[in-house]
Amino acid sequence: MMSKAVVALALLEEVAAFQAPVARTRQVQMFSEGDIGVLPSASLCLLSASAVLARVEPATKISFSDSLAGQPLVGVGVRKKGPIKVYGVGLYVDKLGTKLSLSKYGKYSKASELPASFYESLLGGFGKTLVLKMAFGVTKEKIASALAESIKPRMKGGSSDDIEAFERLLMDGCAAHAKGGRACAGTELKFGVRGSSLGVSVNGKTAGSISSKPLCNALLNCYFDGKSVSPGLRSTCAEGILEIL
Repeated sequence: MMSKAVVALALLEEVAAFQAPVARTRQVQMFSEGDIGVLPSASLCLLSASAVLARVEPATKISFSDSLAGQPLVGVGVRKKGPIKVYGVGLYVDKLGTKLSLSKYGKYSKASELPASFYESLLGGFGKTLVLKMAFGVTKEKIASALAESIKPRMKGGSSDDIEAFERLLMDGCAAHAKGGRACAGTELKFGVRGSSLGVSVNGKTAGSISSKPLCNALLNCYFDGKSVSPGLRSTCAEGILEIL
C-alpha cells in the first residue's frame, strides 16, 4: 500500500510540474491586438523590402526604384559641373525590346569588351526612360538651357525648333509642377523615349511630348556617346543591359 501511495504522489508532482509552465505562459500575450512591441519588426521588414527594391547612386546618394512602369532599371550615374553634383540619373528600358534589339551583344561577358556599335544601338526604337533627380537646385531656365546646350552639338538633322520646343516643355513643366517653379533639389525630370517620340514630365506630371527622332537620339547621346556627360551612367547601363541579354 505504501508503495502505491508513493507512486501516486510522484505522479501528482509530475503533473504539477508540467502544468506550472503552461499556467505562466498563458499570462504573457506577446502578440495581442495593439501591442506596439511588434511594430519595430514590421517596420524593419518594410525597410528591408524598400532597400531591395531601390538602387542608390553612390555620388549623390539618390535612390532609384528598380522598375518603372514595367521597365527595369539598368544603370545609374551622376551629372557633375565642376565640383557640383547637379543631378543623379537612371535609365529604364523595355526588357523585351532590349533583348530583341541588342541580342547580338549577348556574347560579351564584360562591359569593357563592348564595341562602340553597342552604344549606337541604344538609339534603337525600343522604349527607354531617362530619369533625372536634382541634387543641386537651379532655375527652370538654367536646367532647360543646360540640357539644350548638351543636345545641340549632337543633333544630326532635325530642326532647331525641336530643341526650342523641348526647352519650353521643360520650363512649362517646372513652372506648373515643381516647387516654386524651380528645378530645386529633389525635383524629378522624366524623359520617355520610344521611336521618334519624346515625352517630358516633371514630378510625375506630364508636360507634353515632341515627335523628333533626331532630338531623341541627341538626348540619348548626351549620356551614351564617347563624350558622355555621365560616364558612370554609361558604364553601369552597359553592365545592366548585358545582364538582361
